[in-house]
Amino acid sequence: MNACGSFGAPLIALLIALAPASEACAHASLVKAAPADGAVMPLPPATLTLTFNEPVSPLVVRLIGPDGAPLAPIAVTAQDTTVTISAPPALRRGTHVLSWRVISADGHPVGGSLMFSIGARSPAAQPENLADRSVRAALWAVRVVMYVALFVGAGGAFFAAWIADGAARRAWIVFVLAAGLVAVALSVGLQGLDALDLPLSGLQHKLAWEAGLATSYGATAVAAALALLVAVFGCVAKSASTARASSLVGVIGAGLALSLSGHASTAAPQLLNRPAVFLHAVCVAFWIGSLLPLCLAVGSARTRGPHSVGAHSVGAQLERFSRAIPLVIVLLVASGLWLAFVQLDRIAALWTTSYGQLLACKLACVAVLLVLAAANRYRLVPKFETGAAAAARPLATAIAFELIIALLILSLVALWRFTPPPRALAVAAPISLHLHGEKAMAEIEIERNGEAAGASLLLLDGAFRPLAAKEVTLVLANPAAGIEPMRRIARRAGETNWRIDDLRIPVAGRWTLGVEILISDFDKVTVEDTVALPSLP
Repeated sequence: MNACGSFGAPLIALLIALAPASEACAHASLVKAAPADGAVMPLPPATLTLTFNEPVSPLVVRLIGPDGAPLAPIAVTAQDTTVTISAPPALRRGTHVLSWRVISADGHPVGGSLMFSIGARSPAAQPENLADRSVRAALWAVRVVMYVALFVGAGGAFFAAWIADGAARRAWIVFVLAAGLVAVALSVGLQGLDALDLPLSGLQHKLAWEAGLATSYGATAVAAALALLVAVFGCVAKSASTARASSLVGVIGAGLALSLSGHASTAAPQLLNRPAVFLHAVCVAFWIGSLLPLCLAVGSARTRGPHSVGAHSVGAQLERFSRAIPLVIVLLVASGLWLAFVQLDRIAALWTTSYGQLLACKLACVAVLLVLAAANRYRLVPKFETGAAAAARPLATAIAFELIIALLILSLVALWRFTPPPRALAVAAPISLHLHGEKAMAEIEIERNGEAAGASLLLLDGAFRPLAAKEVTLVLANPAAGIEPMRRIARRAGETNWRIDDLRIPVAGRWTLGVEILISDFDKVTVEDTVALPSLP
């Protein structure tokens, strides 16, 4: 009896100790994958392989493309411990997800996911703005009108007072400035709606207008309204000196208004970027503001003789403008290139981010604008100045095309309101999450720096005291997207702090996020929740 007891106790203890190991050995686990998890491949692979520690049969295999859409594999075959997937032809550039679920010999299903990229990793998706689309459309429209008022209106008032010496027609300038004042007022309320994520009907509430003024854009709106009012005063002033002074203040106010808020103005170093935005805006106002008055003046000269007083007045305006514009263009291009350099963290961002694509379109339009301006200055203007009346029509047409392209540029610039620049995305605000359970909780902070993303984890027990653990694993799954659990083992960064340096989330959406905490060999706690996460490929 005693002998049986002495041998039985150790035997039972041994069986208990071996029980977890036996259970683990009974389940299939992935030992190798080609391409490997996180691999970046220069060319699309013809086949994908998963190798397990024991024979398995595939249940579900999904391949998810860079846009989050599922791709149908050509064929899936299993031979012994290896599952081979024939990839569809011409896989796109970017990050793909291979999600699998297999069943082992003991009938236990096992699932997982891995990520690989072709050419380069996909860029992070822009954070989804939940504001009503009608609010965004209205906000874009009033911004375009405001830009037209600040550049075409205030710039036109400056041209009329300084270049045309009061000879330019000013009624249309006053109309543009008045439309701009209405747009500025509306933009404050729409800015508040966008900030509060309210529909257009929210404009009737005082809260939206207060919220709009409380943002940094509020200062821009106030400064823009004052600039437009001063420009209107300059247009109706009887005295030439008053008109000149008011129009100059109006153009300066336009530059000041745009330098008070926006991505470019708030980027570091602000001591350089705010003056750069100011200078860029003033130069744009001078150039674009001169186009419509010049177009109207040249067009009216067609009906007069080449040696008439009106034709000589137009010629004088063209001469003054031609003398001033080279320096303006140099300052405009220099400040624009500097601001583009600040906003882009890499050249590839020009075609891999929404902000960069808009900038590329703007640069293409500016290039066309410069070509037209050069053709006008060196070919059409000299012909007009020599008295060739036939040059008036093509010159007026060319200037009108310049104005159309300039308005297109302003429309593109207004879209930047909804596209954070790569510089802002490179160091985005961290995502803070809290997972809570009865025995444990985890404070998770996900941060992105450039192309790398990582997560920090702080473990606490149910009483909010530090929780020591032997091993911590972060588990991510997205059943709606067909992505099986992805497991990332954390490394210790302190007694209760853990770190994951290479965290990748292939698609934005609702994810099941769990933290497996191994407290001891016999005690394991899991906390889990469903959270909204952005794409971090």
